[in-house]
Amino acid sequence: MSSAVEALRKRSLTQLGPGLLMAGAAIGVSHLVQSTRAGALYGWGALVFVLLANLLKYPFYEYGHRYAAATGNNLVQAYRQMGRRYLVPFLLLNSVTAVGSFAVDAFIAAMLVQYLWLPQVSATLLSGLVLLVCWGLIAVGRYRWFERITKSCVILLSVATVAAVVMAVVAQPAFEIASATPKPSPFSWSALPFIVAFMGWMPGGLELSVWQSLWVQSDAEDSGQPWTAESASFDFNVGYSLTVILACLFLALGTMTLQGRLLADTPAEFAGQLIGMYTTSIGEWAAPVVGVCAIAAIFSTTFTVVDAFPRTLAAGLGELYSPLQKQPQLKNGLTLLISSLAMLLLVAFSAGFNLLIDTITIIAFVAAPYYAWLNIRCIQTLPDEQQPRPWLVRWATLGFLYLLGFSLVFLGVEFIQL
Repeated sequence: MSSAVEALRKRSLTQLGPGLLMAGAAIGVSHLVQSTRAGALYGWGALVFVLLANLLKYPFYEYGHRYAAATGNNLVQAYRQMGRRYLVPFLLLNSVTAVGSFAVDAFIAAMLVQYLWLPQVSATLLSGLVLLVCWGLIAVGRYRWFERITKSCVILLSVATVAAVVMAVVAQPAFEIASATPKPSPFSWSALPFIVAFMGWMPGGLELSVWQSLWVQSDAEDSGQPWTAESASFDFNVGYSLTVILACLFLALGTMTLQGRLLADTPAEFAGQLIGMYTTSIGEWAAPVVGVCAIAAIFSTTFTVVDAFPRTLAAGLGELYSPLQKQPQLKNGLTLLISSLAMLLLVAFSAGFNLLIDTITIIAFVAAPYYAWLNIRCIQTLPDEQQPRPWLVRWATLGFLYLLGFSLVFLGVEFIQL
């Protein structure tokens, strides 16, 4: 057995590191909230956009794994090698999405905690506590311990979701009602803002590709075992497949159980609807179990975001100003700064959290073509033997044109409506 195959076997059996971290980051707002909203609003027709977003973003996420495994460097370093004029806009965009992501992920986790255990405590206050706990766990180095628990809970949530979908299908009356209820078309112009917002974080923002490269690099440094192309590809594809399957299942749950009802803006109603998607199919007894799993899933997403955004910004600032590379507290300082700004955003954004989610995810989608173009440029610098296959290159070109075209159409429609 070759060393490459042996490395793949060992990786596949003992750890699915950055790939499952990516799944943990993705299976949060995009799945629990946006996929269920898409199903509730547009039914099975929205499945087209779930598949398109996942398929056409695939090459750019894969490039993050590929580049780090091939070079031992991360994509932030690659952007810096291209020039400051490419890295600086990336960092500015990341700063904006970091604040919004911290706010949205923490608030949804807080909603679930409030609904299940602490109804008398403000969701905004609980959001701050969620961010503080995440920062504390990272600061004291409990990442590996927390990672094992959250991965287990994501698996439990996956099992519960599969069970809920199967039982909803078996419960023919509920399925027939959901199917018979007329729903607006997701292909109409009126649906465009939501569809763009939906695809912005489906399965995640494209900055996730940079996080993957940082995680692959860190994992190789910590383990002393460099990633091969085969093991990196296996790790990535397992994690990505899980995110795609669960996105489809959450859309199915929204279609069959919410039946055209919008997810509420108020914390108690939102959490009740989310848990209700499962209890409608499985039974009321499942509420505590599903609630804990859902909290674990969104909390792991929040934890991953709290780790990844400051890690990315610290790496970028270090590339721009080398003395900052020797400042180990830079990442912690950035975490506290972003958390503080996120709390201010939650206090100021009183129009409702659905509008906040849509705003942040629309920004993510409009920024996606720039990230995609950067990743295409970076992967072209690899030696010939480490280049992606021609079909993947063509796939990336198609994905870039899709993201760019959709973004331009959306911006054009919004400009006309001003």
